[in-house]
Amino acid sequence: MMYAFLAMMGWCGTKWPGWWRGPHPVPDPEPWWDLAGGVLGMIGGIVAGGVFRPVIGDAGFIALALTAFFGGTFVSSFVTALLAMGTRKTG
Repeated sequence: MMYAFLAMMGWCGTKWPGWWRGPHPVPDPEPWWDLAGGVLGMIGGIVAGGVFRPVIGDAGFIALALTAFFGGTFVSSFVTALLAMGTRKTG
């Protein structure tokens, strides 16, 4: 149950910051990027929660939730930056 919670918090972290920025195209031309980013955020949330759980302990439920949230944010931002570097035109 803890891993499901960490995955949920990681998924929520993928949309922050910037989910309110617009305009967003309707319909989204590539909706699978949202799914891929969410799955990466879930993995980041689980990993961040697993790494920092011994430090936080079982009493720090909110701290563990925030750790998973920002773990998902970090992973999705990192992958987005890597993809942007790969698609940059040179010359």
